[in-house]
Amino acid sequence: MSGKAADTHRGKVKRATLAEVANAVGLAKTTVSRALNDYPDISEETKRRVRETAGSLGYVASSRARQLQKGSTDAIGLVISAAAVGLQSAYQSEFTAALAAALDGHGLDLLLHSVTDPVSEIDTYNRLFQQGKVDGFVLMRTRCDDERIRFLTERGVPFVTQGRTDQSADHAWIDIDSQQAFSDAVEFLAGKGHRRIAMIAGDETIYSSTLREAGYRQGLEKAGIAVDPDLIFPGDFSAASGRVGVKRVIDSAAGVTAILCANDATAMGAISQAVELGIEVPSQLSVMGYDGVRMAEMFSPPLTTLSHSAAECGERIASMIVGLVGGDALTDHQVLLPAQIIERRSTGMAANV
Repeated sequence: MSGKAADTHRGKVKRATLAEVANAVGLAKTTVSRALNDYPDISEETKRRVRETAGSLGYVASSRARQLQKGSTDAIGLVISAAAVGLQSAYQSEFTAALAAALDGHGLDLLLHSVTDPVSEIDTYNRLFQQGKVDGFVLMRTRCDDERIRFLTERGVPFVTQGRTDQSADHAWIDIDSQQAFSDAVEFLAGKGHRRIAMIAGDETIYSSTLREAGYRQGLEKAGIAVDPDLIFPGDFSAASGRVGVKRVIDSAAGVTAILCANDATAMGAISQAVELGIEVPSQLSVMGYDGVRMAEMFSPPLTTLSHSAAECGERIASMIVGLVGGDALTDHQVLLPAQIIERRSTGMAANV
């Protein structure tokens, strides 16, 4: 059996080398390489001949060789926490899919890496960049004390955050105006006669959680409702925290007719628990979420939510990180977007109206 046949038999067809393409087309290897990489000093006719020959021979250029020539990897890194599972990961999944598709449109790949603990996280960022595997990073869920931002800023690594921080002036970001959104949500519920509105908050280590709670308080003040700290219940963006939150509301917050949740996962958990406890949603208890994930529309009852498009965020961040890698100024890429209320059947008029 010939060598070529043996390779084919094992499912490994040998690819042509650059030298073999150059020999077949009758040109120097450097000329063939420049033609394949679309250098302007090579004529269009020569480029056409080289590409046709390379294609017929099954030549595939080495991605590592292209990276070394251009000084880039054509990849953007996204490091996520393996702790985000179930409903909590719904927004992350939608965002990641949109980001990957948008980067692909720019000719870039998304390198997705999962970490299980914060200790290994910074090591992961360092390793991916030092080994030349990515040109920059996208960071999700900015934190009140975000070591990732400090680390990447000190090393001059391009990155865009999904969310603001106390140091927002010093880096590129895209964010939803969650403070205004939660203020609007409280006014929306107050407009339906709700005067005892509880909140199940988000993870207190995440920067946007403070903005959402500030918006909740702001909305109460605008509606002429006294802020009651006892109606703010802890959460962590999970469905489980929504279930626990509803139990706490029932046990310790008499008269509550509406609950505003830090995200859709928490809201769906809250509704599930309420139904199990025999509480009708929305006739006895209105529940509202935040994020606008697609599954919220299919939930029972369909969830009223503060919607902002995960897909739009992913698409816009892709353009932003491409610009930064290309040398754009940080201040060219700082974007605040609004959220809008999507009313569905999980909210209604207060029972006592």
